[in-house]
Amino acid sequence: MYAVEFEAPIENGVVHIPKQYKELQQTQNARIVVMYDNSLDNTVKKDDPKSQLQEFRKLRAQSNNKVIATMELATDIDKLADDGIF
Repeated sequence: MYAVEFEAPIENGVVHIPKQYKELQQTQNARIVVMYDNSLDNTVKKDDPKSQLQEFRKLRAQSNNKVIATMELATDIDKLADDGIF
């Protein structure tokens, strides 16, 4: 089995194969893996901090990670110095 990687538009369920891989059009069977970025909702405006914060809160609510960042931890210069950061 051979593998190629390319980016292509999907229009109405049809993947457009680039011309450089025209030999794939003669292939009768293929295994297709689709990878796409859906990390940001289309309603998020990249230049709008309120929209970004709303999206962050939505993603945070879906996460099971504990919040460990606090103002005290963020401003503890002695601990940062001990870690070799400063």
